[in-house]
Amino acid sequence: MRKTLEVLKQRWQQRAACGLSPTVAGREAGMTLLEIMIVLALIGLVMGSIGFALNSQFKKGQVKSAKIAVGNISQAAQQYMMENNSNCPNGMADLVSNRNLTKPQKDPWGKEYTLKCPGTGDPDGVDVTSTGPDRQEGTADDIKSWER
Repeated sequence: MRKTLEVLKQRWQQRAACGLSPTVAGREAGMTLLEIMIVLALIGLVMGSIGFALNSQFKKGQVKSAKIAVGNISQAAQQYMMENNSNCPNGMADLVSNRNLTKPQKDPWGKEYTLKCPGTGDPDGVDVTSTGPDRQEGTADDIKSWER
């Protein structure tokens, strides 16, 4: 027991010689509020950059999905015309009732695809269009069946 007290006394003297008191040494074991704030800021930056990258990929996926759907609707309209002596479908309802499509489809942005028959972009077939991400017709981001 006496030896233990002597060892503790020596450690106390060594800390005192370095300018450290036992209470200061105890506080050094934790993190300050500033250090925690810096770590949280870094985590926020990392999460923000990951979120931005995922959002960008999600938007690309929506455009790709719309292009695939435009192609499928265009093929369904072509099939409808072959089955009905080159008569044009009046809209999605005709394609669904004739079982060329299983159900009326909307683009990834919630708007319905438009059919124009006979088409101006594809005079022998049907023009199928989606308004694209901006949801406005006639802009550069429109998705058109004749431009696939």
